[in-house]
Formats: sequence, structure tokens, C-alpha cells
Amino acid sequence: MPFHVAKEQYIQSPHEYLPKAFNHPTVEHHDPPKGKESYLLPAVLDVQNGAEMTATYPGPCIYYVTEGEIEYEDRKNPGNTTVLREGGILHVEEGSLIRWTCKSPNGVKGFAVAHVPVSITSVDDFVALEQ
Repeated sequence: MPFHVAKEQYIQSPHEYLPKAFNHPTVEHHDPPKGKESYLLPAVLDVQNGAEMTATYPGPCIYYVTEGEIEYEDRKNPGNTTVLREGGILHVEEGSLIRWTCKSPNGVKGFAVAHVPVSITSVDDFVALEQ
């Protein structure tokens, strides 16, 4: 059953999953549905200037940027970067390896929804420090 999480509730409890990169665990549903193979994992993101991360996607994901901008590169086709700006939407295919870099002075905020296996309980499970 859906439930409402007030902005004040999740803004005050960010989780730093990487240096300078935060999500809001109140929004993420950490108990995947029983008897299912996959589910939709929501995330509210706040990434500060200077943050760098790489993510391997266990399922398709949609990002929407509400403030700022962030640069991304498909690591399977290195050298070609794209900037995702406020109002921008990105669809990431399952199996993608994406490197994110935030160079925006005020950082970037947005949200995402990923269709993931039930073994994935948080964005933390598929995001890693840049190697």
C-alpha cells in the first residue's frame, strides 16, 4: 500500500552512501516484496560538487534531475560524456556501467526509480567508489 513521506521527514535523515553523495533511506523500501523476483526501488538523491561514483545497474533505472546538473559516462563506451541538467530524464539499461561526476557548484538533486531483483535493497547495493 502506498504511503506519504513528508519532505521534512527525509531531508533530516540523509544517508551518505559515498563521499558527498546522499540518498534518503526513508524513501527507499528496504523490505522487498516476498514471493517476487523483482520490484521498483525508489530513491531521492542529493549529490554534492566533487562527488564521483560508478554504478553497475542490476536492472533498468530512470533518473530525473530537479536541481543542478551532473555529468555521466557509459564506461562501456569511454570518452563520451553527457551532462544531465535540471528537468532532464535519463533511462539507464540493465547491465550498464555508468560513471557519474558532479561538477555543479551547488550539486545536483533528483530522484530515481530502478527495477531491481529482490536481492537489491538499496542504491548502496549497486553504486561503488570509482576504481
